[in-house]
Parts: sequence; structure tokens; C-alpha cells
Amino acid sequence: MAKQNPFEKLNAVLAHYSIEPIHVRLLDSSSDKNEWLIETNHGKKILTQQYIRPERMMFIAGAHWHLQKNGFPIARLIPAKGGGLILSAKDHVYTLCEAVEGRTIQYYDKSDLLQAMEHIAHFQAAAIGYVPAAGSKSRKRVGKWEKMYRWKLQELENNKRLAACCPDDPFSELFLEHADILIARGKQALSELTQPVTHEWVTKTVEEGAFCHQDVTLAHVKLIEGKPMMQDLHSITRDLPCRDLRVILNKVMKKRNVWDETLACELLHAYDAIHPLKKEYYQVLWTDLKFPHLFAATIHKYYLSQKKSWSHEKFMMNLKNVLAVEQSKDTFLNHFDESILKIKGDGGHE
Repeated sequence: MAKQNPFEKLNAVLAHYSIEPIHVRLLDSSSDKNEWLIETNHGKKILTQQYIRPERMMFIAGAHWHLQKNGFPIARLIPAKGGGLILSAKDHVYTLCEAVEGRTIQYYDKSDLLQAMEHIAHFQAAAIGYVPAAGSKSRKRVGKWEKMYRWKLQELENNKRLAACCPDDPFSELFLEHADILIARGKQALSELTQPVTHEWVTKTVEEGAFCHQDVTLAHVKLIEGKPMMQDLHSITRDLPCRDLRVILNKVMKKRNVWDETLACELLHAYDAIHPLKKEYYQVLWTDLKFPHLFAATIHKYYLSQKKSWSHEKFMMNLKNVLAVEQSKDTFLNHFDESILKIKGDGGHE
């Protein structure tokens, strides 16, 4: 079935909201999402059209509303006249939010990063207690880490066999040079998941009704008068809070081409000051950081040809970057007790 032209029936969609559009401009268009800037007498709004199951979007929009009610700084979600948080069509849905205009948070600015970590902490604190509306389709990763680890390790083993058949491929050669060490580290992380503290935290997360962002990125956060504000909520999942911490720490360090132990402790100190975790829960984070997620993701993309636009040189550069981060992470992983003192204390500052 052909997708609806993004400009068709736009006025009919906007008629479902208590706004009076003055000017409408298409901001972004892709195969699965369109965004329009709606200028009104009461400020700018963002209308988003997404090709996603309504039940799934109900879960995400409900979480957005939950955060909004709990005072978390996120763009205000505007209900339709009938009170619904989404408008559902045959194969897509619409949501309307206040536009967020501000400065993008910079990955290379430590002050920005510290504010971002505080923002993530506030997000996770505000997420607790979310009860989805009836009919919502949730996504749950909590309690499934062991299965995920096993799948990624098995895929790495399978890709080793593919690489062995490509003796003239520099990428495969570099992969094979480091595969065994990182697979062994992944297996060690897998064995640590059996610790009672992991089950304890899984149970606690389920009972609290918490969720995490799933793929947290600073691109969706703006600084307004020096304060972070989330633009939208495009994805969430029921999972341990440390998933977001692992994702953002890996992204920050990948951009630096090295694991900065001091910076990692300072960022976690900023987070912990807002949303403190038990020392034992940080052990679960250390386990997740030990698993070579970045390495596995790069290898997955290469052998499944997922990045059609990437040249062989770009894949090589990405793999070298990931290896530099993974190798320099060892010192941090082996200094757990010292790092916890910094995280729970002064953040490592002199």
C-alpha cells in the first residue's frame, strides 16, 4: 500500500487540535517520519507523523505524558481536542508538541556533558511509576540481557568464520586480530549476569514501573537559558537504568577515541548526585561496560552490509576507533572500588 503524501490532509489533522495555524513548514521528511513546524499565535509547535503501530506509539506518548506530569523538562505534549495523546491513521500516527528552541549540547564540552548526565538522572527518577494505558504495546528488555549477550557472542563467533574466508580483507584481518580477547571479555560479562544483584535490580525495576530511554542521545536535548530540555521521546523500553548510562558513556568516549577514566567518574558523579544507585548496582553497570557492545555493533554492521553508504575506509576507521576505546577501558573496569569512591564522593576533583 502506498504511503500517504505527507502534505495531504494536513489541515484536517491540525483541525483536531485547539490551535490556529498561521504558517506551516516541513522540517524533515524520511521514509518513516515527517515533521512540520506549525507557527501559531501562541508559539511554535511541532507536528510529527510517524509510521509506527498505534499501540506502540501509545506506550511512548503515555511515557512522555508521565514525564511531563512529573515535572521533567520535556517539550509539552499537546493532546487533541478529544483528549487523545496521538491521532491514529491506517499505518501512521500524529503527535503535537511545543517546539523547543535552544543550543545543542556538545559532546566535547565537559560542562554540557555534566548537565546532560544530570538530565538523564532526572529522566530516570521521573520515569518511575509509569502505568501505560490499556491497549498500549510496551517494549521490555529488562531480564533479557543474558539472551542478548549470548546472541551477540554467537554472532561474533559466526563472523569469525566469515572473516577467516577473507584473507585479503584488511577489516577481517583486524577483526580476527582482536576478536578472541574481546569475545573472552564478553563471556566474562555474561558469567557476571548470574550474580544475585542483577536479579534484584531487575525485580526492583519491574515493581517500580520504570523505563529507560533505550538509545539516549544528546541530539534530542537542547539547552535553554543554560538548562537542558528534551525535544521529544522517540523510543523507550522497560530496562535497567544503567542501560542509558552505558550507551551515553560509550558514545562520549567513542567521540574521544579513548576511554577517559576521570571523565567517566565525573559524569557518573553528576548522575549519582541526582539519582543515586547502590554500589552493587554500579557493579551491573561495570558488567555491561565490560561487554564489547561497540565492537559487536561495528562487526554486525560490516558483515550484514547494513551501512550501504559507508566506504571500506570508513568501516576501518570506525573499527580502529572502537578498538581504541575498548582497549583503553580496561584500566577503568579494573578500578571499580576506586571509581565508586569518586562517584559517591567528590567526583574525582582535587
